[in-house]
Amino acid sequence: MMNVSMNGNRKHGSGRRAVGLVFLMLTSLFVSAVPYASASHTTQYAVQRDPLYITIGDLDCDGDNDIGSGSGFGHFISFLYNDGNGGFADRQDVQISNNDSYRAGFRDVADGNRVEIADVDGDDVNDIIYYQQNVRFVGESFIRPANLTVLKGECDKRVNEWEEMFDTITVINPYLADFDVGDINDDGYVDVAFSSTDSTFANQFIQIYKGPDYSLPSNQHAPISVPLTSGYYQYLKLGNWNEDLLENPLPANQSQESARIWTSGYSGPHHTMQVWATLRGPMTT
Repeated sequence: MMNVSMNGNRKHGSGRRAVGLVFLMLTSLFVSAVPYASASHTTQYAVQRDPLYITIGDLDCDGDNDIGSGSGFGHFISFLYNDGNGGFADRQDVQISNNDSYRAGFRDVADGNRVEIADVDGDDVNDIIYYQQNVRFVGESFIRPANLTVLKGECDKRVNEWEEMFDTITVINPYLADFDVGDINDDGYVDVAFSSTDSTFANQFIQIYKGPDYSLPSNQHAPISVPLTSGYYQYLKLGNWNEDLLENPLPANQSQESARIWTSGYSGPHHTMQVWATLRGPMTT
C-alpha cells in the first residue's frame, strides 16, 4: 500500500512539474515578445560610398520627409524616398560627375560631399542644392574648380529627372570646410553660405550666394578672405545671434573670441539672419 501511495505522489508531482514547465515556457514567450513591441529598431539602407552628409526634406510632395545623402568618393549622390511608414527602401541615385558618361572613371570622381534639400525659388516645392568638390590628383598642374548646382524640384518626377535651375556655378576656391543654407536677407528665398580654401591651402574664404538665382553676379557676395595664419574656420552656421533670448549658437566650451560673426546688413520686421563661423587656431602654413 505504501508503494502505491508513493508512486501516486511521484506521478502527481511529475504532473505538477510538467504543468509548471509549460506555464514557464508560455510566460517566457510573452516576456521575450515585449522588447519587440516596445524597443526601437535600426534599419540600414545602402547609398553611394562615403556618405559624408545627409539632409532631410519632402522630395515628392507627399508630406513625408525623404533623405538625401552626399558622397565623398563617387560619381553620384543618393536619395531615399519615404514610403509613408518610415521605410526608405526606394532609392534613386543622381549622377553629378562632370563626365556624364557611364564610362566615367577614377579621375571623374565628383566628391559631392554636401547636399541640401530646400525651396530655393519660393514655389513651395523643395529643390536640391549640392556642392561638388571634384577630386584633386597628385602632380596635376590644373586646379580643378568646385561646382555649386541646384536641381529644380518637380513633385511628379524622380530626382534623377530634375533639371538644373540655372547654370552650374564654378567655385575657384574649391576645398570645402562647411556649408549651410537659409534666408539671410529675409526675402523668402534660400541663400547659401560656405567656407572653403583655395588650391594653395594658404587662404580661406567665406562665400555667400543669395537666392533665388545664385548665378547672377549681383547675388554673389564678394568672398570674405580669411588667411589661414589666423586660424581655420571649420564650422559655419546661419542663424540669429542672441536675439529675443534665443540660444547662443556656440557650444558651451567655445570661447567668444574664437568665433566671428558677419551680419546680413538687413534690418526689418523679422529677425536678422547672421553668418557665424568657429575658428580653430591659430595655425601656421
